[in-house]
Amino acid sequence: MEEKKFWICANLAGLGSARVKKLLGAYGSIDKIFQIGLSELQKAGVPQNTARKIEQWQRLPWKEEIELCRKEDVRIITMEDTEYPVLLKEIYDPPYMLYVKGNIPRTDKMLAVVGTRNPSLYGIRMAEKLAMELAYYGFVIVSGLARGIDTAAHRGALKAKGPTVGVLGSGFNNFYPLENLKISEDIKKIGAVITEFNFSARPESVHFPIRNRIVSGMSKGVLVIEAGQKSGALITASWAAEQGREVFALPGQVDNVFSKGVNRLLKEGAMLVENIQDILDAFNLEMKKIPCMTEQKEVVLSENERKIMEITSQKNIHVEEIIALTGLSPTEISNSLFSLVMKGLLVELPGKIYVKK
Repeated sequence: MEEKKFWICANLAGLGSARVKKLLGAYGSIDKIFQIGLSELQKAGVPQNTARKIEQWQRLPWKEEIELCRKEDVRIITMEDTEYPVLLKEIYDPPYMLYVKGNIPRTDKMLAVVGTRNPSLYGIRMAEKLAMELAYYGFVIVSGLARGIDTAAHRGALKAKGPTVGVLGSGFNNFYPLENLKISEDIKKIGAVITEFNFSARPESVHFPIRNRIVSGMSKGVLVIEAGQKSGALITASWAAEQGREVFALPGQVDNVFSKGVNRLLKEGAMLVENIQDILDAFNLEMKKIPCMTEQKEVVLSENERKIMEITSQKNIHVEEIIALTGLSPTEISNSLFSLVMKGLLVELPGKIYVKK
């Protein structure tokens, strides 16, 4: 890990991706960037404050960052490593390093599935269904681990036992949103949770558009499911178009505010998706499902899960009501609800509201 110290220092100093790419072209290696002095850095266009941090790199908390990596089982991969995502390296300003929990699948068969944080029941079901079917056909699902459509997409891939990659807009010490910490643990077992931000980076609003370029950049295309006129999903779609990736959109109801952005994408030339065959056709792919993935297994419920299913109906029910009616602790409820959602028996709506599937 110590051999990565200059990459870590560049990140801690705030050196941008495009700037690092340019400096590497001029000086050949990351360690040489830290040998060229303040005036030379400024001549190369590095802001004064950043240049001073680079000049005084030993004062940066890089040792603490390495220790956190060891403690949290986080690996750092850089553009020089073979593990670095193939497609991501092709974009204009790829992150020069990534903090990784788990393992990024070494394939270019990745597809981003993104959308609103406040989806309808239809949006959640379709995101989960399409992500699950795409995973059956060998796609790695990439998304931003946000509430709503992102979560449903990751969940769909996991149901198919397919790898998925979650991209954070913050550092691992400031995981956001906290409610998705549990699903992130499942993701890293067969896929990866990644970020370009150092451990202490907070989930600031400016970070998410930056994060979105990674979501689209490591994918062959982006599928947008429910998005408002100013949705972050549209930023991801914009990045995808700029990066030469395919943009797909699931049409929505015209009277749904979260269909406005998606329907606008369709007007602007995005590929309409009714089922995954539309995506397979776009990539000229003919793949057969892996038989073991399609086998239906008997669903076994714990006692707590049975209690929840007994008081849950087709109507929406809030988590607080479930706690009150079952008498279970918040922790027991949280674990059981997560399990029931993963088993496909409940759907989680925004605001911790649940409904039978």
